[in-house]
Amino acid sequence: MNIKPIFHSFETRDLIHIIPRIIVAIILAQTLPFKFSGAEESVWIFEQIGWEPWGRYLIASIETCATLLLLTNYYIFGAIISLSIISAANFLHFTKLGFIVNDDGGTLFVLSIIVIFCSLWIVLYWNMRRVDQKVSSFELEWDEEEEEEFLKD
Repeated sequence: MNIKPIFHSFETRDLIHIIPRIIVAIILAQTLPFKFSGAEESVWIFEQIGWEPWGRYLIASIETCATLLLLTNYYIFGAIISLSIISAANFLHFTKLGFIVNDDGGTLFVLSIIVIFCSLWIVLYWNMRRVDQKVSSFELEWDEEEEEEFLKD
């Protein structure tokens, strides 16, 4: 297994998928100390859904793995994990928690939306690059007559 850091072979065109990876990693990483330390807000959130304390530690551990994966060449797995976890969190915002949690002004909800869009972008961009790689390996040789006939149809 060959793990490479995020800026291993950096080119300017790579910013289109590196920046969303960094955004998601920062957002996930900044919540980890609160979850692991048992901050009042984290405890309250997980009590509302009935997952305190084991769920808080489990989610924090999964988010730690996702954050680390986003910073390596296995970023697609980190994006899929973060998309899954945050989609579930958003579902809980819509059903049990509400959009404003402990008078935060909706900050947690907005951050979850940003993580969803960035993770989705990472997954879609990864798929586009894979399709481009597969398609670029096809070489079709046409003569002019076949090309004209194809374009007429």
